[in-house]
Amino acid sequence: MTLLMRKFRQKIIIIFIIILILFLFFTGVNAAEVDYDVIYNYRDAGKDDFGPGTYQYPQNEIFQNKGNLFDIRVFTILESDNEYLFKFKFSNLTDPWNAKYGFSLPLLELYIDNDQGGNSTPFYKGANISFEEDFSWNKFLKISGWWVRIFNPDSTARAVFDLSEISAEDPYEADTAEVSVENNTIDIKISKSEIASLDNSKFVLLIGSFDPFGYDHFRSFSEEKRSWQIYAETELDLNKIPRVMDILVPEGMSQREILTEEFAEIPSFAVKSSAGKEAEDLKTYNISRTADLLFIIYIIFIMGIIYYYREKK
Repeated sequence: MTLLMRKFRQKIIIIFIIILILFLFFTGVNAAEVDYDVIYNYRDAGKDDFGPGTYQYPQNEIFQNKGNLFDIRVFTILESDNEYLFKFKFSNLTDPWNAKYGFSLPLLELYIDNDQGGNSTPFYKGANISFEEDFSWNKFLKISGWWVRIFNPDSTARAVFDLSEISAEDPYEADTAEVSVENNTIDIKISKSEIASLDNSKFVLLIGSFDPFGYDHFRSFSEEKRSWQIYAETELDLNKIPRVMDILVPEGMSQREILTEEFAEIPSFAVKSSAGKEAEDLKTYNISRTADLLFIIYIIFIMGIIYYYREKK
């Protein structure tokens, strides 16, 4: 066997090993990710994290010159056989306090109406909002950079204010929650056993400013510009205006108009059995990576041929 042929065979073996490694990698990633189907996706207007249009960030440096810190842009729900994946995409996620999950400033509240009965009022009054007449929540996810908690209507009878500060164990911690942050997006995986089915459900999403010392963890408001309070230019009672920086707004409605009233009525959104056209522009989560793998194999094959003819010359 000529030296040229031996070199060629060695390269073929190396290429085969590379292909095998890539195959194992891609099939492993595929098993972890491709079983998700998008069941809901909604894009919100950008640069509107100012409540009714008059709220201004606190004066402390962590809020200044870093715009749109509470600006929710896209909310997506994905479903696998055993869990839900909630994706909250923001304009600008920062972590000045080195939080457990990699974001410090937003406070997320997700109310879910997915069963008969339920509660028609918020879990606590911290957000200073109300619900539409036909909305009664059965599950409530409260999310900060340090914890994910799940409540149900029966939980309101228990003292749960600032549990993490007074107890080593949080009885309302979501046992199965897995949180990750990348590209200004918060991903939260939760087992269906903790949420129950979202088929034909409704939800309300609120984004506030997280304050570990604030009432219900919402940052307080002031009629003057201060370091740690949100400035609100309003004639309404500061104890009654919505402590909400951003919400999802249905088409044809105005966030400014919704949040102008005391204890503002927040619109709900319906989750249908399929995402329909809303999910067409998303990155695909449930399509096999076979095409990617075949493309890589093709590229490696072409490289092998090129190397072979170079050696032959």
